[in-house]
Amino acid sequence: MENLKYRELEVSIFPTNETLGLAAAEDFAAIVAKELVSREEISVILATGNSQLSFIRAVVEQKEIEWSRISVLHMDEYIGMNEHHSASFRRWMRENLGDRVQLKAFYGVRGDHLPVQEEIDRYSSLLLALDPSVCVMGIGENGHLAFNDPPADFATQEIAHVVELAETARAQQVGEGHFASVDETPTHAISLTVSALLRPRHVMVLTPEARKAKAVKAALEGPVTPLCPASILQTQPNAHLYLDTESASLVKRLH
Repeated sequence: MENLKYRELEVSIFPTNETLGLAAAEDFAAIVAKELVSREEISVILATGNSQLSFIRAVVEQKEIEWSRISVLHMDEYIGMNEHHSASFRRWMRENLGDRVQLKAFYGVRGDHLPVQEEIDRYSSLLLALDPSVCVMGIGENGHLAFNDPPADFATQEIAHVVELAETARAQQVGEGHFASVDETPTHAISLTVSALLRPRHVMVLTPEARKAKAVKAALEGPVTPLCPASILQTQPNAHLYLDTESASLVKRLH
């Protein structure tokens, strides 16, 4: 493992995706254990997607995590999509986590609820009330955080909003096998905002795989700009970026 720092951001580079996932799972377990010392229960925000699989597979094996005291929220859902669709992020979270550990609760974003604004208000109120201690997320191939595609709104203090998905983000979903073509991929989603993702006291950003290398380079070496949403991580002392050698292959080693 190699530890670096880019402005305020701690960065760790691991040999493989699997070692990244295990290290992040161990860190997550330690963080939630510390949070549960002073609180009867906590909540966390977790990401979905292929890049999170090594972490989620490792974290369910962390036997010391008291999941019965932890409520889980997630980051986004396609508008109009029901929770049984194969590409639903609610389904992903249920199959990969909720069916494997005994959570206190899982609160999904209801992408198929109408009116949409009512669901945004519900989820925003829920997140404010639960005040998550930890956010575990990734970086998209176009630098997005959740579905905040470039140019992202860094200024809004809203918790959740409707976003139009960039074609690059939709293509990523095709590449990960969730849809057969870009045309079949939904065009809009409900997403937590950038400010909501960064609110928790601990922000873990898990970004393995070579397909993320260009986005990682831009996020670490470029300016802080809405054109690369992940670049805002440079300003976050509460964040820790986890890379593997493939996703870190283009970055300069700045100690």
